[in-house]
Amino acid sequence: MKHLIALCTILFAFVLTVNAQGAKPATLKGYVVDQMCAGKMAMKDNAMEKAEGHSKDCALDEHCAASGYGIFSDGKYYKFDEKGSATAKGLIEKSKREKGLYFEAKGTVGDGTMTLTSLKESTPAKPKMMKKGT
Repeated sequence: MKHLIALCTILFAFVLTVNAQGAKPATLKGYVVDQMCAGKMAMKDNAMEKAEGHSKDCALDEHCAASGYGIFSDGKYYKFDEKGSATAKGLIEKSKREKGLYFEAKGTVGDGTMTLTSLKESTPAKPKMMKKGT
């Protein structure tokens, strides 16, 4: 019996290690969008523009909110885990923005899903202006 418990413990530790290696720490900045709308946006060439124009009202619509949330960052969509989606919904509800729900998400990413450790509203970087004559 002791050998079986020891073997199970070793196997469990191995599985946790393998799973942890697949998830990488990440900080992503981008637009938080519900998964229902994100699927349509991801098929467009201008997904980031579409995400920037996505409205708070749509994100909080009953059907859209039920699909969960994620973040468009650098043209790619990362869905949030269940807890992250709940966090995102609460912050969207509190946001004063009516569209362009820009956030900074920290956590781990594995298999296209982000497990959040923090999420906060942010401001998108403004494009740098070129000086005349350069």
